[in-house]
Amino acid sequence: MDAPETTQPPDLLPSLAKVVRGTSILFWGLPIALVVTTMAIISNWTYAAYPVGMLLPPVSFGMLWYGLHMLGPFQPQERVWQSALGQAKIWGLVNLGLSPFLHWHHRAPDELYFANLVWLLALAFVFYLMALNKVLARLAAMLPDETLRLESQLFSKMNRALLAVIPVGFGLIFLLSFISNPPVLILQLLDFALIMRPWLFVAFVLVPLSMSMSLLWKTKEAILLSVFTAENDP
Repeated sequence: MDAPETTQPPDLLPSLAKVVRGTSILFWGLPIALVVTTMAIISNWTYAAYPVGMLLPPVSFGMLWYGLHMLGPFQPQERVWQSALGQAKIWGLVNLGLSPFLHWHHRAPDELYFANLVWLLALAFVFYLMALNKVLARLAAMLPDETLRLESQLFSKMNRALLAVIPVGFGLIFLLSFISNPPVLILQLLDFALIMRPWLFVAFVLVPLSMSMSLLWKTKEAILLSVFTAENDP
């Protein structure tokens, strides 16, 4: 049986303030990273705006790592929470390390090494989103808002399930590359996936991304509401 909480740690409010700033950075960093990555692939603005265009991908992915770093001082004694946060930060560092290759791939699109690293970045970003949703679920479990806890548990699991389809698809395509004469049914499914590519991107990337942003915003609002409510209590 848990003992009733009578006093709050003296460093709770400063750590909550960092959580609010961290969730805000993550909320804005996710769409910025997606837009910068997409524009770096489909347009030549990174080359035209050199060196600013070269720096934007590392800056945007650096925001995603720094936002997680801001969450670190909150509840450092909770090992499950800190473990989930540490895993997400590792994926954030992988994204940050691979992000400069967006520019180099655009400079040398025929270089297979750069193209493979860009695909690896896309896969690492998916794992980052999965780890981020786990972090949000763990964070909500430590906050007093019961509605936020239930929503975070539900939507984080839904997001991770949708995102898990992407590495499975990567794996199937990789395995098919070793098959000289794949079955006709598989080729038809690949053709269908190519036709439905925009809708698949919406379903398995944009939907989890938007729900992650919604959870980030609700988490920030729940913390602010709890802090101001506690200050206004007699």
